[in-house]
Amino acid sequence: MRVALVAPLCALMVAVVALTFYCTSLLGEAAQGRAVSIGELPLMLLAGGFLVASALTVVAQSLRVANRVAGPEFRLCQALQRIRSGDVAFRVHLRRGDLLTDMAHECNELLDWLNANPPRGVRMGSDVVRVDGGFEIGAESLEEVLR
Repeated sequence: MRVALVAPLCALMVAVVALTFYCTSLLGEAAQGRAVSIGELPLMLLAGGFLVASALTVVAQSLRVANRVAGPEFRLCQALQRIRSGDVAFRVHLRRGDLLTDMAHECNELLDWLNANPPRGVRMGSDVVRVDGGFEIGAESLEEVLR
C-alpha cells in the first residue's frame, strides 16, 4: 500500500517542480522586458500532470485511511458479537497504525472488567454453546442445565 501512496506523491512533487520552473522562466523573461510567448501545450501538460498527480494522491490516501478504519471497525464488531454471545475471554488486537485504537482499548478494558465481575449466566472462555432457552452457557455446564 505504501507504493500506491509514494508513487503519486513523487509524481505530484515532480509536477509541482516542473510547473514552478516553467512559471519562473516565464516571469524571468517578462521581468527582462522581453515578449513572453506562452505556449499553451507545455502549460496545459504541466497543469494536467499536476491535477492527475493530485487526484492520484487523494485517491491513494483515501484508500489508505479507509483501510485503517474498516479493519478495526470489523474487528470491533466481531468482538461485540463475541461478548454478546457470552465469550469474554479474548482480547481485541489491531494492527500497528490502525485507527480506532481508543475504542479497542476501551473494549479490552470492558473485557477485563467482565472477566473480573462476570454477570450471571456468562461463561468464561470460548467454549460457549446455545441452549434452546435462548441463553448461552459453557459446554461443561450443559449437563447441569439439562438435569
